[in-house]
Amino acid sequence: MSHGEATADPAAAAADARGDISLDWLIRLRWGAVCGQLATIAAAQALWGGLPLGRLFALVAVLAASNAALALGRRRLGPPRVLCGTALAIDTLLLTGLLSASGGAYNPFSVLYLVHIALAASVLRARWTWFLAGLSLACYGLLFLGHAGSGHAGHSGDELGLHLQGMWVAFAVAALLTAYFVVRLSTDLERRDEAMARMREQASRQERLAAVTTLAAGAAHELGTPLATIAVASRELERQIRALPGAPGAALAEDAALIRSELERCRAILGRLAADSGTRSGEAPEPVDVPRLLEQIVEGVPAAHRARLRVRDSRPGGGPSVPRGALIQVAHSLLQNAFEAGSGPVTLALETSAAGLQLRVEDEGCGMAPELLARVGEPYFSTKPPGQGLGLGVFIARTLSEQMGGRLRLDSRPGRGTTATVEIASALVAGARADAV
Repeated sequence: MSHGEATADPAAAAADARGDISLDWLIRLRWGAVCGQLATIAAAQALWGGLPLGRLFALVAVLAASNAALALGRRRLGPPRVLCGTALAIDTLLLTGLLSASGGAYNPFSVLYLVHIALAASVLRARWTWFLAGLSLACYGLLFLGHAGSGHAGHSGDELGLHLQGMWVAFAVAALLTAYFVVRLSTDLERRDEAMARMREQASRQERLAAVTTLAAGAAHELGTPLATIAVASRELERQIRALPGAPGAALAEDAALIRSELERCRAILGRLAADSGTRSGEAPEPVDVPRLLEQIVEGVPAAHRARLRVRDSRPGGGPSVPRGALIQVAHSLLQNAFEAGSGPVTLALETSAAGLQLRVEDEGCGMAPELLARVGEPYFSTKPPGQGLGLGVFIARTLSEQMGGRLRLDSRPGRGTTATVEIASALVAGARADAV
């Protein structure tokens, strides 16, 4: 299918950008942690002494080395969010080693486990957050096991055991609540950002469609006068040719009649273009009659292409009410691109069910490479040779699909053709999806 361009998913682009920003800040934060840990070790040694400096400095060196590797190899090591999660997991293990060497569970800096959990909840998915929360709880519990026999001011024997259990339970509650609320907040903000990105993309597409509409209406108006002149001249030419004697006159008369026929078709197209210019505003939705709708779609296919069209047996059933004219226009735009993609057959299928409506157009053309498919739907971008298309077919089809509450999906591989699928969910299904979000 020779298409124009499909816009990249704005939500995915926003998520990638957020991951890069989060990784940048995490790298800076870890350098700060290196400096802070060195300063804390030096201060504690000066005040109280007796610290295993070799072990502590070795752990800080591991943190610094891992952060240097992360900063230098971030483009090669993996996706930003995976690197963030891995770095926070390493930080949790290193913090456990530092605490174990400097007082264990009694060290007041054990609260820093919550910092790692909060960071994970802010920049990572929920799975990473819960994994790090579980890792922190396990590591904090190991600190108690390693220092179970040591004393604590004001507590001894059974009292000390109860005190340690209470500390672990309090930490577990704080960690789980922190993870839960920050994950919920981060998820809601991320969904809002994704929704805003989609709304901005749709608004941009509507603005471009409005510009195309104005251009199309102006072109229809400007072309009306020369086409009327050509119609008058061709009618007079046909009349004079028919007055000529012999077979050559009859052949020329057929050519003149063909010119008039194609001219009337051009005038009909311009009439439709001037009437709605691709917007179909104000058209009332109506229940879909699959056999009748397929018949109307086939009737609008040019006679030169009709022999290549294969209409697949479709399953009619309860489906959404849609603007019939807009859906027909979407089908014609996709079929025109499919016919121009190659010389093979083109398959058309329309199915309705309780879940919604699905319109599918398949061709056996040359297909598209991923870099071209990533641009399909952009106005005035076309893979056709210059002068053979404006690159508006897929753009209008996508915009009309979204106006009907659906979406257009394109699947293509080089050498395997292209499949264009329009999906419109029923009102109940669409409402359920909205509630789930």
